[in-house]
Amino acid sequence: MPKSQIDKIIRMLTDASVPMEMRRQLLQQLFETDEETAQQAVNHVLESAAKASASDIELAKAEELSELLDQMRRGPLRCATFDTMIDSHVFGRRAQVILPDGTSAMCVVPDDKLAGAMRCGDTVWLDAQGGVLLFHIAGPITRGEEARLERHLENGDVEVNIGDHSRFVCRASDHLRQQIERGEAEPGCMVIVCQRKMLAFSALPAEEGSSHLRFLSRDPVPDVIVERDVGSPPAFIEQFSEAVRRELSAPELGRRYGLRRSRMLLLTGVPGTGKTLSIHALWRRLYEIMTAHTGVDIEDLPQRVMRLRSSEVLSKWVGSSDKNIARFFDEVGQLANEMFVGPDGTEWELPVLVVCEEIDALARQRGEDAIHDRIQTTLLEGLDPARPLYKDRLVIVVCSTNTPNLVDPAFVRRAGGTVTRFGRMDRFTFRAVLEKQLGTRPFAQGEDERRRALASLTTWLFAKNAQGAGQVEITYVGQPNPVAKHRRDFLTAALVDRAVQSAALQACNAEYLGVENAGLTTEGLTRAIDEQVRDIVEMLTPANCEQNLTIPDGMRVGTVQRIAQPRVLPIQLERAAS
Repeated sequence: MPKSQIDKIIRMLTDASVPMEMRRQLLQQLFETDEETAQQAVNHVLESAAKASASDIELAKAEELSELLDQMRRGPLRCATFDTMIDSHVFGRRAQVILPDGTSAMCVVPDDKLAGAMRCGDTVWLDAQGGVLLFHIAGPITRGEEARLERHLENGDVEVNIGDHSRFVCRASDHLRQQIERGEAEPGCMVIVCQRKMLAFSALPAEEGSSHLRFLSRDPVPDVIVERDVGSPPAFIEQFSEAVRRELSAPELGRRYGLRRSRMLLLTGVPGTGKTLSIHALWRRLYEIMTAHTGVDIEDLPQRVMRLRSSEVLSKWVGSSDKNIARFFDEVGQLANEMFVGPDGTEWELPVLVVCEEIDALARQRGEDAIHDRIQTTLLEGLDPARPLYKDRLVIVVCSTNTPNLVDPAFVRRAGGTVTRFGRMDRFTFRAVLEKQLGTRPFAQGEDERRRALASLTTWLFAKNAQGAGQVEITYVGQPNPVAKHRRDFLTAALVDRAVQSAALQACNAEYLGVENAGLTTEGLTRAIDEQVRDIVEMLTPANCEQNLTIPDGMRVGTVQRIAQPRVLPIQLERAAS
């Protein structure tokens, strides 16, 4: 059979337009014919069929693989962080990634373009099993833990300090390395890190202004005006006010006399004697001085008060408390160096008020506990008057304590350049405080009743013939004779304030209920003060006498004996007689 005829037969067998029955009969004849040419035609048809079958199988496998990859892309994906590409003669090209729990994984990267685009620190997405890296998100991570950059290492790693607890070395992302090369990430700056992944991602922008100061008080300026609210104001308020006025208007005058620009003060006294009120009054006075100096309203002046609270600096971590105190004084220096720019562009140097209340929690006597000794040392270093901060900047430091006997003597000398002791009230102090507390509150009989109340209460508490038997008798250890304590011995500014509030509440309720001629009365104020004193006497014990009474130095209370009191006060007897 000629080759041309064989080719014609093969074309007919593979032509889909030829009827199937005709092609079947033709193929059957070829199988029954023993001629060599016929057998060649049959072999050619079988080989063509085998090739077509292999092609179909390959196409089916490709479709199956494509569907699988599509399912992997559409199904749940796993997030990771890209570390580096690794080429291995055993496993081929793999991407080393860090999973969220900090463990590493080696993933296949099917896309050459994707493999070349990834950088250390990029976010990548894996299939659900974590075996194939599908795509990545370029750019630095901007959320995470904050750490302080300590130094750059030669191998591209960095050493960071996180949470002031410990240092550790971690890998720097490509973005952070570029920031380091451009000088945007110097030691001391803050960086975003992941401690589990041991990776540092990027440096945070430099902090501007005072928004980053942790210990800056953001409370509004207290509405405590010395002339209006403070009865018998302590002398230090006016002394410090004059010093600030002089430093703002004529700073060279103080330098001629070798005076330091800063002032320090320690307030001592039992609770309720007016220490906090005096601090608030000084706070307000300083802002009034700044307003007069700059022409800017108080509401528009920046925050210039730093507050040291033991609850914010003491930590259970060893070494963290003294680091917090050191940071506090660093922030004081930053705030003191910050100039205020007025609306017209003028720069002003403004004072900084540093308030350290209940300082006995930090400045305990040394020698009892090594940790508190370190805290005390750091505190003394921060208050060292020789520091440039206190020589070159206008910083007012006011510390207070209710228990000066617990404070270390070195701290008293350091912070107590001036010591103001708040004690119990005498006649003149009581009258001044009561007058300020009464203010413009309405009286039942008008101004005549106000004047009568001031005179009557002062006489009732402080007249020589008004002592009576007293409220309580205390006996000191080693002393045979008891000492009587009277109502006036318990008086503090806080007690007077509570009494006035109580009497005012009674008068307010009476007016609300429609009582005619309602208002404050001498009798009501007398009862309120008596009730406040009785409450203290009821809870008085030898252990708390020092917090409620003035105890002579070196004396210790052994016993407390309450004195029976008459049921009717003198003011009530006067009213009944009239």
